[in-house]
Amino acid sequence: MGGIFQFFTSLLAKISAVASWLLALVKRVFDDLWNIVTDAACWVFEGLLGVASSALSGIDAPFNPQTYYGLIPAEVGNMLGVIGVSQALAMIVAALLIRFLLQTIPFVRWGS
Repeated sequence: MGGIFQFFTSLLAKISAVASWLLALVKRVFDDLWNIVTDAACWVFEGLLGVASSALSGIDAPFNPQTYYGLIPAEVGNMLGVIGVSQALAMIVAALLIRFLLQTIPFVRWGS
């Protein structure tokens, strides 16, 4: 009688081992498919960013402030330097930069 119980015990152990192997196989296949899908999504997103980058680099925006600064007459440029317009513009740009940086932080929406 003990031999029959031992036979069924070993049979159940084998069935359990096969079931656990199949479960591990299904889990591994799911993980690999998930990696394939996420890699494909990243590949598509990278391709879109490459197209956008090439499109933006193709746009020729000839804005150079130095060319416009050279058009200002010498007397006006001297007066702008005396009253400190360049320092004032630097302060305004710094303030705008700080404001935009603070806007990127969640829950810090001061002044908006």
